[in-house]
Amino acid sequence: MKPEIIAIFTFILTMCFTPGPNNILSTFHTIKFGYKKTIPLHLGMYTGFTFTGSLVALLADWINQYKNIFNFIVFLGAGYILFLAGKIAFSPPINIEEDNKQKNLLGFKEGFILQFLNGKAWSHFTTLMTTVLNPIQPGLKEKLIWNFINSLFGLSALITWAVAGIFLKRFFSTPKQAKCLNIFLGLTLAMLGIYLIFP
Repeated sequence: MKPEIIAIFTFILTMCFTPGPNNILSTFHTIKFGYKKTIPLHLGMYTGFTFTGSLVALLADWINQYKNIFNFIVFLGAGYILFLAGKIAFSPPINIEEDNKQKNLLGFKEGFILQFLNGKAWSHFTTLMTTVLNPIQPGLKEKLIWNFINSLFGLSALITWAVAGIFLKRFFSTPKQAKCLNIFLGLTLAMLGIYLIFP
């Protein structure tokens, strides 16, 4: 395999599987509601992720000329990530009665919309389409193919983090333990938001 291809896959794997709003929310939602009720959220994230990546692929040449605009979008997305981190960190421990009422249950629509506020995703796509793929000199068709491959890895990451949530729920079953887990997940996400603001 060519070094350029290895570099592209390394970038995609790193960006898809490291903590971000999608992965942290996938874990948190699975812990709170179970995997089956998280599937619509995953489908929304996957669709939104693919759509946003396709949009960046189409606008890649324009982005190269006006990177400051996209840096501003990433900055706004980082602010939303910090907000989401706070919501997760200070979320009350698992409450069976509350969960049965399905409060805060997220679905396809929320997963899709999240991608437009996801600072990590914008940074991911912009870097992939305007920098990482440059050595292979891709046309629009190749960029869209790489976006599809990227999205498949993104979906795999969501499922992996959701499965982690299933196991974490078993080990953090008391309210005190669940509160500690929420704080840990929130802090992890907050660190990403800070990194996006101050790279």
